[in-house]
Amino acid sequence: MFVLTIISALFFIRAGGSVTHVLKKRVGQTTVEFLLMLTVVASMAVILGILFHKKLLGGFFTIVGMIIGGETPT
Repeated sequence: MFVLTIISALFFIRAGGSVTHVLKKRVGQTTVEFLLMLTVVASMAVILGILFHKKLLGGFFTIVGMIIGGETPT
């Protein structure tokens, strides 16, 4: 994605555009980028939780059992 941005910026400058116009950020661009990144991280967490829920629960209850002094599971 970054490479495509650089390539399109170079074509724009070559066509007579200014460098400051290419590098100028739009209002709200940072917020949108943050929300997109948050969406990706949250969706990956949900997907991994769905795929590995049995392993996560098993590990959680093993740690709880070790804390309260239970035997190791067989």
